[in-house]
Amino acid sequence: STPFASNHATSYIVGGDHFTTPAIPPLSSQTSSSAASATLTEKLRANGLFAMAKFLRQSGLDTVLNETGPYTLFVPTDKAFRALLVQLGGPDRAELKFKENPRLLSGLLLHHVIPGAFKAASLQDEMTGVSLAGTQLRVNTYTTQDQEWNDVKVVTINGARILGEKSDIMIPYGVAHTIDRVMFPLPVGDVLQTLMSDRENRFSKFIRLLQDTGVAQSLQGTKSYTVFAPTDSAFTDGELERLLIEPSVARALALKHITPGTLYSAGMLYYQLRDSMSSPNQIQLSKEAGRVKVNNAHVISRNIPATNGVIHAIDSLL
Repeated sequence: STPFASNHATSYIVGGDHFTTPAIPPLSSQTSSSAASATLTEKLRANGLFAMAKFLRQSGLDTVLNETGPYTLFVPTDKAFRALLVQLGGPDRAELKFKENPRLLSGLLLHHVIPGAFKAASLQDEMTGVSLAGTQLRVNTYTTQDQEWNDVKVVTINGARILGEKSDIMIPYGVAHTIDRVMFPLPVGDVLQTLMSDRENRFSKFIRLLQDTGVAQSLQGTKSYTVFAPTDSAFTDGELERLLIEPSVARALALKHITPGTLYSAGMLYYQLRDSMSSPNQIQLSKEAGRVKVNNAHVISRNIPATNGVIHAIDSLL
């Protein structure tokens, strides 16, 4: 049996946040008999979500999710899965990785499932929960503008945008929401741990700046932060050592790269100012043709998830 199988109201306590959601009623009480008889993969395919249906079937998780609940499934579009396969070295190499290590595929898919059936309207800013893969998922809501300058509410899960026109899809024992990208990579820890675990070790100088100024300790708590992290190449030769000679200046610089709250790129406007942790300094964000700038720095790697926020890598100091 799975720990989330229940036909009663179920509460989940994660990191101090407490969420309660009613269980999805048994299939026999759902309104449509055809919907009740449809399997999970059939429902996904009927909504044009062929890739998720394929991988759930390939992993065997479709059988589990057909029989237990309640749960919420976040389903990347087929286009999003194609982008992931390219990121993994192409479809052939990705398929080989999945076959050699089935847990890689099942872990990735379970990262997109959370206990409890949450309708889109119930998702609130900074709501967090633990997925069936044991990883953290964080909801954020933003107000952006469409092409006609109308205010539009954007809801994200670990930075992936929930597509309103394909949300609240009723599935066996749960509800599904379509998202615009695969939630990958999976969060590995808090902001500091995530910086330290970067596979290319791009942030060693910034990490030293954070540690030597005492800022690192602040990034290990439960408050959420957005960190614009300069890569090592953003520092000129000897620049870090010169900065650390004056601790107050170095600390102010480190704090200037951090802003309170969780800001994924989906919530960024074409122009906005945000307070940094180095009061009264603000940072200027601009977004054009999908490219993001912070002051004069370019974001070169965006939306790196952490359990207490998000990291965007930048190519120069602020």
